[in-house]
Amino acid sequence: MLAAAALVGAAQGNAATYALGVDVSHYQGSINWPQVAGSSTFAFLKATEGKTLIDLTYPVNRMGAESVGVKVGGYHFARPTGSGDAAITADAITQADFFLSIAQPQAGELPPVLDLEVTGGLKPPDLLTWTSAWLEEIYARTGVRALVYTSPNFWKNSLADSGVPALDGTPLWVAHWTTASAPLVPGGNWGGAGWSFWQFSSHAKVPGITTQVDRDRFHLASVVGAVIKPYAGGVPVSSVPPTIVGAAQSGKRVTAVPGEWSGGKPLTFSFQWQRCDASGLNCVPIPSATLNTYLPTTDDLGHALTVAVTAQATAGVATAASPATLAVVTAGSSASRPAATTAPSVAGVTEAGQTLTASVGTWSGAPTAFAYQWQRCHSAGADCAAILGATGSTYQLGAGDIGSYVATVVTATGKGGSASATAVVPTAVAAAPVPAAVPSPAVVSQGVAGAVSTADGAATLVWQPGAIPLASSVTLTHTGRTVTFAVQPALAKLTWPVELTYGSPTTDVIGYSTDGKVWLPATALKSDALPVGDSVGTFTDASGLPHVLLGITARIRLFTPGAWGDPRLVAAAPPQPRLVGSLHAKRLRSGVVVLTGRIFVPSQALTTTNVPGRTSNRRRQLLKPGGVPVRISLHIPRGVAGTLRVAARDPWGRKAQLLARFRGP
Repeated sequence: MLAAAALVGAAQGNAATYALGVDVSHYQGSINWPQVAGSSTFAFLKATEGKTLIDLTYPVNRMGAESVGVKVGGYHFARPTGSGDAAITADAITQADFFLSIAQPQAGELPPVLDLEVTGGLKPPDLLTWTSAWLEEIYARTGVRALVYTSPNFWKNSLADSGVPALDGTPLWVAHWTTASAPLVPGGNWGGAGWSFWQFSSHAKVPGITTQVDRDRFHLASVVGAVIKPYAGGVPVSSVPPTIVGAAQSGKRVTAVPGEWSGGKPLTFSFQWQRCDASGLNCVPIPSATLNTYLPTTDDLGHALTVAVTAQATAGVATAASPATLAVVTAGSSASRPAATTAPSVAGVTEAGQTLTASVGTWSGAPTAFAYQWQRCHSAGADCAAILGATGSTYQLGAGDIGSYVATVVTATGKGGSASATAVVPTAVAAAPVPAAVPSPAVVSQGVAGAVSTADGAATLVWQPGAIPLASSVTLTHTGRTVTFAVQPALAKLTWPVELTYGSPTTDVIGYSTDGKVWLPATALKSDALPVGDSVGTFTDASGLPHVLLGITARIRLFTPGAWGDPRLVAAAPPQPRLVGSLHAKRLRSGVVVLTGRIFVPSQALTTTNVPGRTSNRRRQLLKPGGVPVRISLHIPRGVAGTLRVAARDPWGRKAQLLARFRGP
């Protein structure tokens, strides 16, 4: 069954397996990217700072790096500011939107980065609020979990060593300049996930860069698995409703958070604030209130507020409204403010699938309304973050809560204003018991775990409550060396990983495919934790049985190690040959021209080499990425140009070719 630790993970090997990269800004001046590509496979580029500063070298560096095959990602230097949750959240959203308007991250590039080095005078709880708001805005608009760049000391001192971002799936780029074999990792080893990128030097010398430059490592040998996947298409669909941050008081600004959206990405948001009756019904638009913040006036007294958020994607638009606030009251009213005389409490079993119920306790100050906000915490009552959309008096625990602690903030409102008190659940949420597997297909039931097996018992799949939508049909079939996991109605991504277990040990390589044509290697894990950015991972238990963690529906196949089709040896992209150095043409005394050179193919491939019209095809099978020597004898007049053609086809049938011109000596 899926363990509580299966939040995020970062399988880490020895230093020899790390991909190397750099991070740059205008301080590095003009960069020779073809030279940089000889020692770096990725680069992070500064795009923006604060709310107005643009790094003018970003587009030049982006184009130069990508033209030579270096994977790039943009980063934003944070300048946090604000007083109170509403202002802090609004500032973070503004900076996130500014970054996206300049960086415009694309599929195939590295995820966006939040560079945290200054506090802007914010205390740790406020800076954590700012950070979470920036990260959530990026996720809402792109569906991509941005990285956090920070040093261990800054995170410990300025964010109280919080583990909250790690719980939400945010990967870490740690800045620890050391010659040690591993960096210090804050936030309780980043919630157990470890580091994804490591800036290990701030004064390296790299060919192609005239100044000293930051040097970075990725926790695996290639960053291909960490790049942004193709953006989803279609019309946006609200999956977590918008929310309003800030107390509903006249003269105090409130801020809209757009919630989460499935369907088409990337998104832009527009807003329309609405004035409702005291119970949050009969809402009408407020003229000219179309920003993501709103300042309640005396006209709003006694009325609840809501905000309608419209998401715009390429394929269309959709609108969702936030839950209504409490009725707006006068800030600083002379009436008695509510105060909890008996603390709120939570009843229920802390197990995935079970429902918790909050009791408000007792209050002075004659409150007339209560509001709830459920939170997910790193430990009992500490490092808590709001669960978007969880604003009722009850909350059903799901797979995403396993291993976390839960709390609810109860806000009481009366004539004297509003006040809040927190009810903390002292035990971590446990996984639901997994029943015996039933033959495929199986139907997902409300609030319980499930298990399904192939007809021949070769493999079993288990899931926790909430991982797969209620009433979905789950099928698991086994044909030859392939196990297929499917869900109807179809869905692009699971809300929580499911676990497939083979019935017998194997030494084969495990690969996966979403289309049955292109196969990718499952990430090799050291535990039952799926790394950030990976859809499929595999590990072997103590008895030798292989397990596969799946964040998507897919086909799983066994491949012979090192043989044709081993997905570890097949590039994620078509097998594009490239020339190493240059071609050399030498004319012998006999008049024959000998053409020599070396071609690199980044994948298993069948290669064909010739000079069209002058030589016949020479074919070769590469079982692993590597170089192909070129040595061709041909007759060509002096000064006449020719073309070397190298074509490559990988095991999945994808093709690419290189055409290199030369001239007869």
